[in-house]
Amino acid sequence: MDFNLDWLLGTDYSQPQNFLIIASILFSGVFLRYLILAWVYHELVYKKLGDSRPYRKLHQQVRIPQVKREIWYSFQGAIIFAISGSIMLICWQKGFTRLYTALTYWDLLWIPMSFFLALFIHETYYYWLHRWMHRPKVLRHFHHIHHTSLYTSSFTSFSFHPIEAFLQAIFLPVLVLFLPMHFFVLLALLVTMSISAVINHAGVEVYASTAIQSPFARWLVGATHHDMHHLKYRCNYGLYFTFWDVWMHTEDAGFEKRFLEHTSKEKNS
Repeated sequence: MDFNLDWLLGTDYSQPQNFLIIASILFSGVFLRYLILAWVYHELVYKKLGDSRPYRKLHQQVRIPQVKREIWYSFQGAIIFAISGSIMLICWQKGFTRLYTALTYWDLLWIPMSFFLALFIHETYYYWLHRWMHRPKVLRHFHHIHHTSLYTSSFTSFSFHPIEAFLQAIFLPVLVLFLPMHFFVLLALLVTMSISAVINHAGVEVYASTAIQSPFARWLVGATHHDMHHLKYRCNYGLYFTFWDVWMHTEDAGFEKRFLEHTSKEKNS
């Protein structure tokens, strides 16, 4: 089975005018996705869940000037991600990538495998990149922009200095040069990146207290885990998962206690 994407690949996007058009379309999609997802999550999760279970809030609502700054840096980042996405599209069009659209029986196995393999590779890349960005000279030059938001909100999720946005934006275009990946997996990765970033920065813990004992959920980065990184800087560097923090002994020793404080009703009644 093959999903026909000739409508997408039928134009030569390497031509300057076409490149500008596709980059503009991608920019609109990236930036509007960020704004809508951040706003909806803030209104429906941070406020609604926080009103019904105040103990799940990690801190009070951030001020408008911070949100405006975060939106401004997210706007700049969206331009970089749009350019990166346009270049990836051109590489796909020219046959340089391992992206494909045809489905075979083998994909019943490979699609979930490639999805989780890509997440693992991304986690590994980001963990070590993140630790490097916390070297004093590097932190001072660009990563400090993200950490200006000491208390985070869902709008913090995409707020990066342009250099950091570039270092994040190049991951998928480089990965698809080497890893065979169905187009649906690429879309699933983009959705996962967006949702996990909002969950981790929104300032409200959504995972149940039982997650800490779960063989799977225990390894997921959540709001409490990442909030401690913003507060303490030298811990909890993970993106999606906590395993690199656990393996490298960079997970904060007080994480479990703080997680239970924000998830256990009995402890807060």
